[in-house]
Amino acid sequence: MAAKAGDNPDSLMTLATIFCLRNLRKTMCYQGFRNKLCLRSDIFLPSEICDKLVNTYMELVHTDSNFEPEESFFQLFSDPCSTRLTRVQLREDFVRDRDLEAIQKQDLIELHLTYCNSLSSRSLKSLISFRETLVSLCLFGCNHIFYRKGGAPLACNEDTEDEEEESPASRQALETDFNFQGFNRLRLLNLGGLPDEVDAETLLKPLKSLTSLDLSNVQLLGTAFLTQWKDRLASLVLYNVDLSEELVSTIVEMVNLRHLDISRESRRTSKFKMSRKILTAIVQRLVNLVSLDISGHIMLDNCTVPHIEEAMGRPSIEPCKSSIYPFQELKRPLQFLGLYDTTLCNVTHIPAYKVLLI
Repeated sequence: MAAKAGDNPDSLMTLATIFCLRNLRKTMCYQGFRNKLCLRSDIFLPSEICDKLVNTYMELVHTDSNFEPEESFFQLFSDPCSTRLTRVQLREDFVRDRDLEAIQKQDLIELHLTYCNSLSSRSLKSLISFRETLVSLCLFGCNHIFYRKGGAPLACNEDTEDEEEESPASRQALETDFNFQGFNRLRLLNLGGLPDEVDAETLLKPLKSLTSLDLSNVQLLGTAFLTQWKDRLASLVLYNVDLSEELVSTIVEMVNLRHLDISRESRRTSKFKMSRKILTAIVQRLVNLVSLDISGHIMLDNCTVPHIEEAMGRPSIEPCKSSIYPFQELKRPLQFLGLYDTTLCNVTHIPAYKVLLI
């Protein structure tokens, strides 16, 4: 028997949200001056509803070819007296500087921007407006957000905004006046794909309270600055970051790490060789680890137990039986271990509940 719509409140809310987005002028909006979409004056939308509207809107824009985007959609959320946004996820080139500017009076707690390559450094001004409330920020793959479109975006004037909106960000005009000064509540930060011209150390130095940091595909000129979070950081992602002895020495100082990703896309792009000594240092020093990803690294032969000496019996997750020498020192099996595109994926006993092999 088919379930009734009311049996699942989340599904019902999703259906209602989609209906409203497809019929904005018949539900919560009206056609204003110059056909501008305006929110009705008798409506107040709490954060749960606003977050759902914005995030579902983005899904429809990217997945439904019959859905017509609204030019002034984000303007509906410009006034926190009638709308409240707290958690927003935006992605890809559809998102413009003016969209972030429209919501910059909101007290955002989470802002996740993914591959938003139409954003320029004008959007850094909007980020600054969220600095007192943001706890989680993702700028993954937003390659142009640190570059200007013509004028100085952090002090741009409104007359030039429309012109700049249409012009691509210049890769030569790097914005150098921005850092994370004042983002005192920020705990989770993803800067994956940060351009090489941007100095990660200068950018991140003001942040004192990070617990999660993702620097995937980022070129690090130095690594010592990472130790400023050695007592706080619980998650560190360095996917496709060139490892070095210096960086490994820095990582093993972060004694409270629970999740560490130092994987690479493939061994073909790796110059660093993962040795038994390095893996042993990671296991011995990072005693709180529950998740480790070392996929795509070249492994030296001294990491594994010779086949003839492997523990007998069925594959085991007990550390003491591990076919990988350094992992015999684990106090307990890892929740996750990434071994994709390494020679370690062929061994028998791997001390982890979930293993990425292929």
